[in-house]
Amino acid sequence: MVRLKLPNGVTTSAQTRYLASVIKKYGKDGCADVTTRQNWQIRGVVLSDVPDLMKGLAAVGLTSLQSGMDNVRNPVGNPLAGIDPDEIVDTRPYTNLLSQFITGNFQGNLDFTNLPRKWNVCVVGTHDLYEHPHINDLAYMPATKNGRFGFNILVGGFFSPKRCEEAIPLDAWVAGDDVVPLCKAVLEAYRDLGSRGNRQKTRMMWLIDELGVEGFRSEVKKRMPYGELERASSEELVKEEWERRDYFGVHPQKQEGLSYVGLHIPVGRLQADEMDELARIADEYGTGELRITVEQNIIVPNVDNAKLEALLEEPLLKNRFSPEPPILMKGLVACTGNQFCGQAIIETKARAMKVTEEVQRLVSVTRPVRMHWTGCPNTCGQVQVADIGFMGCMARDENGKPCEGVDVYVGGRIGSDSHLGEIYKKAVPAKDVTAVVVEILISQFGAVLREREDSEEA
Repeated sequence: MVRLKLPNGVTTSAQTRYLASVIKKYGKDGCADVTTRQNWQIRGVVLSDVPDLMKGLAAVGLTSLQSGMDNVRNPVGNPLAGIDPDEIVDTRPYTNLLSQFITGNFQGNLDFTNLPRKWNVCVVGTHDLYEHPHINDLAYMPATKNGRFGFNILVGGFFSPKRCEEAIPLDAWVAGDDVVPLCKAVLEAYRDLGSRGNRQKTRMMWLIDELGVEGFRSEVKKRMPYGELERASSEELVKEEWERRDYFGVHPQKQEGLSYVGLHIPVGRLQADEMDELARIADEYGTGELRITVEQNIIVPNVDNAKLEALLEEPLLKNRFSPEPPILMKGLVACTGNQFCGQAIIETKARAMKVTEEVQRLVSVTRPVRMHWTGCPNTCGQVQVADIGFMGCMARDENGKPCEGVDVYVGGRIGSDSHLGEIYKKAVPAKDVTAVVVEILISQFGAVLREREDSEEA
């Protein structure tokens, strides 16, 4: 697997075509995933091809440098940056600067190649909080102070098998020009002081617990230029009373005469021919650009309104990547699962699709329900932020024999009232998951059995 650096999830048709050409030669193992960090991963690559692959990545402006292990992962931003009529700030300049800093302008930055553990960062640019700031180690939240634009700072959000925590305020504000110095100071504090013992207790929040928020803040402050760090601003720009928008389908951009079109990528999995088609569509209908979202979907920006009708008739949109997905498919997310990941306990992507299709046949729902699947407790599928989450585990069937199963989580929320979900039922055998989902949807999400709905209509 090759994981890339793709700040803000912005990619091009040329990059997409190149990645398609790479995976095409690996047969059934060759595929690509859109990830929950707004990124591409390509699969099936053999080690002997890596030197040529690295040259090819560089030729299209991509790199895999410092993208895995105990490094800073892909900087996340608003997938609608620069085109959203309601955006607070264009996050692309900030996420690009962060990526350039972290990787030493893509030449390598030895200062941050050996952190105590992996580390996530995002820059928020929308009231919708598409960036999921509450689950990042460092999140920049737009806020003004004395007429200056900048960001309040959240720190410490993370998931792990041992513990999951939401990010907390650092009581700090930085001007827009100080996004990189603040990131540097936080990373240096974590690098220098973070525990390197038990890897289940080495994420940054453990250090914040050890020092206390004010103690951690003082360590960040002393590493800032001139040893200064302003207190948080009360002038936050993110509106708390804001209904999160659906980016699927056609939406007008801030640029007159242009629209963006959100496409559903089922559980984020693509084949080479589908990537080639997406690249063609980006060129033919837009400006050769694609946007990736943390929910594993893709947005085609900059579509001339005169071309919208033809775009919506494209076979790829009609048959595979719908701009109007079924209501329960909209929020479906799944990690790689044991098809390709050695840590996953269960298969996730095909199972997530199968269960959702079965549930759709059994019940009718009137609002989207976000369902996330993850193959193991590392929770790359982020089950704790889902309305309903499924974490792979071993269970026992009715005869007491070991079988694949899931721990079921319920109640995760995203947005301004973010909240991590809690265990609903442990070790549910895989064959029983559909029934449990139906039970939850009826009892907590207002779903109605289709047979009952049909009889009422009759």
